[in-house]
Amino acid sequence: MLPTNIFFRTFFIKSAQYGTAFTLDIDGNEYLVTAKHLLEHQKKGSSAIKILNQGQWRNLDCEVIAVGRGELDIGIIKLPMRISSADLAVHAKFADCYVGQDVFFAGFPYKMSIDYGETASGQPGVFLKKGTLSAFESGPPKIIYVDAINNEGFSGAPLYYFRNGDVHDICIAGVVSKFKVEYETVLDHEGEETKMSVAYNTGFLVAYDIAHAIDLVRNNS
Repeated sequence: MLPTNIFFRTFFIKSAQYGTAFTLDIDGNEYLVTAKHLLEHQKKGSSAIKILNQGQWRNLDCEVIAVGRGELDIGIIKLPMRISSADLAVHAKFADCYVGQDVFFAGFPYKMSIDYGETASGQPGVFLKKGTLSAFESGPPKIIYVDAINNEGFSGAPLYYFRNGDVHDICIAGVVSKFKVEYETVLDHEGEETKMSVAYNTGFLVAYDIAHAIDLVRNNS
């Protein structure tokens, strides 16, 4: 299920790479949260990103106020103005999510988006995927593993769930980063192993706990 509160908070962005971002209200202010690897130079400071709206790429002058250290693939952007309504309430919490629960992520794989017409107010339509919370590592950083096929373009997407199955109680659990990659040896025409290998998608999505995004905001604002 794709709630309005997620749809209108999720944005198709272009910086160093194309990908997904979402807005989050923290301590009364709105921030844009995404994957660190999508942001040019991956460091703090003034930045210009593009957001797709009304079918056009629009420049947004903003400030990257924080990026995760090491493997923590989260970037926080301070916006010059609100880009989503504060009435679109979502909670930001992983703690109530349990292994085996259905989780969802929404974004723009392979630079694709859907035109839903006037009802979407110019917002490009996301693609929605569902998976199962498979496991998590306490960290730091806390890593979330989801049994789902993640694709290029979903990086930076919100990973969300419905607390206690209540579709009106939407919780963002984490920030989508990537898919777990493994390598398989290439065989020659006689079935013998070569020195070459090929990467493949294992079917596990990797995300980071949304609490890290909140901490990055509070430690850098």
